[in-house]
Amino acid sequence: MFDGGRSSPGRAPVADAKRVCVTGVGAVSPYGRDAAAFWSGVLEGRSALGPITLFDASNGPVRLAGEARGYAPRDDMDAAAAAAMDRRALLASDAAIQAIMHADVPITGESVAQIGVIVGTELPDGYATTATMVARTLSAAGPVTQLSNGAAGGLMAVGEAAEWIRREECSIVIAGGAEAPVTAAAVAHYDGAGMLTHSAAAARAIRPYDAARDGFALSEGAAMLVVEDEEVAIRRGAFILAYVDGYGATFSRAPVAQPAPNQYDAGRAMQAALLKWDVTLQGEIDVIFGTAGGGAVDVVEAQAIRRIWGPNADKLWVTAIKGALGHTLGASGAFNALAAIYCLQAGMIPPVTNLETLDPACGELEVPRGEARRLHGGKALVNAFGIGHNASVIFSRP
Repeated sequence: MFDGGRSSPGRAPVADAKRVCVTGVGAVSPYGRDAAAFWSGVLEGRSALGPITLFDASNGPVRLAGEARGYAPRDDMDAAAAAAMDRRALLASDAAIQAIMHADVPITGESVAQIGVIVGTELPDGYATTATMVARTLSAAGPVTQLSNGAAGGLMAVGEAAEWIRREECSIVIAGGAEAPVTAAAVAHYDGAGMLTHSAAAARAIRPYDAARDGFALSEGAAMLVVEDEEVAIRRGAFILAYVDGYGATFSRAPVAQPAPNQYDAGRAMQAALLKWDVTLQGEIDVIFGTAGGGAVDVVEAQAIRRIWGPNADKLWVTAIKGALGHTLGASGAFNALAAIYCLQAGMIPPVTNLETLDPACGELEVPRGEARRLHGGKALVNAFGIGHNASVIFSRP
């Protein structure tokens, strides 16, 4: 059990443990069709939300969403293959191609058998899964799977990719999340469940950890990472962006009508990541990228953090990007991971957009407001909780 960080500092991985790293990233988001555009937007705390144009929302109470406006398939994608994909598969394939190019992964000859694909989503697929479409696009021939685990799916994909590599099922995995939820049906579903904000102003649409929060706004996009065996990455001369140092996943036993986890189940995911792979990392975490999206989970997450770290919770920065990006459902955890990796590389923590008054129930968290803050340290814990599934992944700067 944790003692609030009062014990000795974390210890290093055991000598023979296989290390897992991230060597490439790619994204399509309302900020643009590359990862750098996404990072620039969330670092500035700039809202990606705007009037819905993908369907006629003029007669409904929900008017705002995050759209990848004007998106069209990549020029280098096979036209017939692109025509067979839905919008989510196109976004995911685009982000995966970017990640592969960024990591300079060779997809030739026998190497394809060592490349796996794992994609997290929330909404159901059509006749073929998004992960299948991505694998076909990349000619990957390793293990391929899809996790439809709510908002935790994209982050669980990254964590499970690391597990695949540690078990030597493959040496490279394209992992992340994708979602295209700005549709009349999806908006009606989530609004009917009382989850969406009816704010017409982006500045008040999603307010993580805020006392006046009233729900989230949907957003679309895909974030994909190249997760790789460190030895393979070094051997081929790849640039290592970050290491994956821990992964935990749990399930909340709350009823479907109350999908927010309790702080015990959410905390178990963080604890599992902190104690994963023979590493004790509690005292080393410098920033937490929270799952908070303007709903009931915000307080649950904050209370879980305070329960685990105790008085040392005040030494952590806790940030959340949904106030800027919107809620990308199954992709949200992957976008959180992407933001954490950029944060570690740049040494800057993005602010929590739209936060004005911290909910007293959250406790006195150190939450960056208004502008980015300097990161002093090199480890980030990333959370993604939703619809029963909870996931946490720890990244470190090389």
